Amino acid sequence: MPLRFAITMAATTLLNRPAVRASASAAAVVLVIVGALALLDPSGGLLAPVGGHGLPILGTGAVYRWAPLVIGLPVLLVATAAPVYALSRRGRTFVVAWAATVGAFAVAAAATGFAAALPLVGPHLSFWSALQHAVTTSGWAGAKGLVVGPLVAVAAALAHRFGSRATTDDTSEPDRDAVGVAVAVVLVVSVLAAVGFAATAWRGGPVGYAFAGPLVAPTAATGVLGTLAGIAVFVGAFALVVRWLTGRVVAAVWLAAVVAGLALGIVGAVIAAGTSRLPDAGPDSWWIATTLISLTTGIGYGVAVGLVATTVTAVAWRWRSRLPQAPHPRSRLVVGAAVAVLLLALPVLVGAPAAAGPQETAPVAPTGGMEPLTVLPAPEPGGLPIIGDVTGRQVVLRGVNVNQLIDYHLRDPEVPATQPLTDDDFAAIAAMGFNVVRLGMSWSRLEPTRGDLDEDYLDQVRAAVASAEEHGLYTVLDLHQDAWGNALARPEQQCDGGTSATTGWDGAPAWATITDGTLHCQFLARDLAPAVATAFGNFYTDRDGIQTALVRTWATVAGAFADEAAVAGYDLLNEPGIGAIPPTTSGLLLGRYYDAALTAIREAETTADGFHHLAFFEPSVLWSGLAFDVTPPPGFTDDRLLVFAPHPYSESITMEQAFGLTIASIERNLTVSARAAASYGAALWVGEWGWFGNPAIDGAKVDRFVDAQNRLGIGGAFWVWRQGCGSPETGSDATSSGNLVSVDCATGELSPPPEGYATPLSRAYPRDTRRPCPGRTRGRSPVGWTRWRPSRAVGTSRSLRPSTRTAPAARSTSGSRATRRRTSARRASTTWS
Repeated sequence: MPLRFAITMAATTLLNRPAVRASASAAAVVLVIVGALALLDPSGGLLAPVGGHGLPILGTGAVYRWAPLVIGLPVLLVATAAPVYALSRRGRTFVVAWAATVGAFAVAAAATGFAAALPLVGPHLSFWSALQHAVTTSGWAGAKGLVVGPLVAVAAALAHRFGSRATTDDTSEPDRDAVGVAVAVVLVVSVLAAVGFAATAWRGGPVGYAFAGPLVAPTAATGVLGTLAGIAVFVGAFALVVRWLTGRVVAAVWLAAVVAGLALGIVGAVIAAGTSRLPDAGPDSWWIATTLISLTTGIGYGVAVGLVATTVTAVAWRWRSRLPQAPHPRSRLVVGAAVAVLLLALPVLVGAPAAAGPQETAPVAPTGGMEPLTVLPAPEPGGLPIIGDVTGRQVVLRGVNVNQLIDYHLRDPEVPATQPLTDDDFAAIAAMGFNVVRLGMSWSRLEPTRGDLDEDYLDQVRAAVASAEEHGLYTVLDLHQDAWGNALARPEQQCDGGTSATTGWDGAPAWATITDGTLHCQFLARDLAPAVATAFGNFYTDRDGIQTALVRTWATVAGAFADEAAVAGYDLLNEPGIGAIPPTTSGLLLGRYYDAALTAIREAETTADGFHHLAFFEPSVLWSGLAFDVTPPPGFTDDRLLVFAPHPYSESITMEQAFGLTIASIERNLTVSARAAASYGAALWVGEWGWFGNPAIDGAKVDRFVDAQNRLGIGGAFWVWRQGCGSPETGSDATSSGNLVSVDCATGELSPPPEGYATPLSRAYPRDTRRPCPGRTRGRSPVGWTRWRPSRAVGTSRSLRPSTRTAPAARSTSGSRATRRRTSARRASTTWS
């Protein structure tokens, strides 16, 4: 009884205090919101801080499975309640609680992301990169707090206002010395950050492509005026807020930094919206993307500065009596002004880091055959690196995707998902004027059993490369996947809440598919399913060594083609999934995988006495679906043969099209893709693009896309050459399949590319824009479609292989590189069975 009485009295006493009631109410509402999202979020955890519909609240295995609950949730609750308790006063509790919610969501996401990445720190991921990415991208979670914050704020304000009061609010003025110390600390931290983590927080970073026009930001990447204006906005907003807040100085510094970051984001959003017009571009609503990116970048910056400044201020204020003091107030002013000038000059003097870019290499003499490709420095200062060959010529790769070797899930075993791949395919592709194919490969076919490479399937890839070469076509070897793999198919899954059962696509083998019992229900798109998110999360964190296994497979493939000049390069992973805790998984850990794969590929090429091929890398699938995303951080690898290869499906199949909205026009998407490539010092190549409706209508969009490519001097691969009626991309009741070469699902007859697509795709374009030569253009061959009659009697794509293995054609060498010559003798000796 005495203990019960003591507890009751203590609780009553505490609840009589308005600040306690407000903080407790704020934390309680946040907990309710988290619980509701854990039950209802249908996006595979994209919205919910913990769990999600079909995801467990507490998972086992990798850290990312339990960190949201064990680390993120406690941080979220404490970071919400503590500032409200310390700073809530009559008339301002609402604002304090709302700001506290924004900061709490952000810092909880940063703690979760850093904890998930920490076990992976090693040769392909540094400690600093993990910490920097987790904190600076935390604004994406902070934006969620900005949305739900009013609910938390209302609860806190009502709890503070109503009820008995054991104490009265502190209405005293804030300590001017404390405010001065806090402002000085934030100024120092902001200036140092401008040449540190903030140097790439705006331009040159994972979202730098969004900031093209005038930029007001505290970063050395925006010039003298932009930097000074950004520091002035942030520090000025901080000073106003911290001056307004009475109470504990440490809590005030934290909350003021978050609010100042939000203010910085608002200023950036307004400027971007007013200066985002793109000449000669279709109409769009790019302001939606720039507003979101500006706000999240500003919040992330405020959180980063706030964490540092709060710590430094707490120490400085506690030990202020031991700090050196100027003898006279005027001396303090002079010293402070001098220090401020020196600090503000630092970003101007140091500047922002520049992307490394490709290495300068001496051109070699032409061999007369297909030359190995490389990345050449930008032809003009400030331009974009370009794809070229070792002779120094630019090579504009224009072509199509070939999916006929991909291992798709079969909806009906009697209806093949792919069409047979024959030599006639490559002849027809070349006849349209193309010079490259992006050849999809499936990990599930390369390594159907763990540790055992399927040599027969690799032979099919070799045969396809050889046949393409005979027709003058380069090949990009694309490790293709869609929604992780065909083992995820659960057509019998019972789904609710606006979701549907996963149909299964292509990619990973069953042994590498770890979903931990999560729900196989997709929301809006195939990639937004708990099972898909979990499978990718386990891949990014190398659960059971599955990522290591794929890296080894890449090494084997690279070794097989180490000296093959007709192989343009390797696309390391098609449309990577977002994982369970984006952007940590979809940005930071995706970059880690890319570096691991590239390291293994380069070692294999060197061991096989070959040469280094181009490395095509993509942002996550969100870029394909939204036209923007948090990309892997620049500097994720030291490799210098990088080609940024996004899939700009704007005005085609991006998700917002379902709502009658276009976030990024065709021209906008290619323009921001070029900016993203520049941040890596990489060339740009469009790995996929296309339209799937009425060619008579969509042909005009294809024409615009080709024009935009020509203005940038880049190439790409249209999706797709031809596909089977059993493809997951084809509806079960469809009468035909394919958007370029279509097949009649009843008769099997093939139709030629429609004029709406064929005309712009086959239009002549410069092959060498640096050294224009009369006649050196590629366009539609006069041979035309009528010369192509692909046989349907060559079997399925799974059994594609040369029936006659011949010795390699004559080779000529240039230095240590061997290049394969195109010979009519080899073409005659290669048949398909």
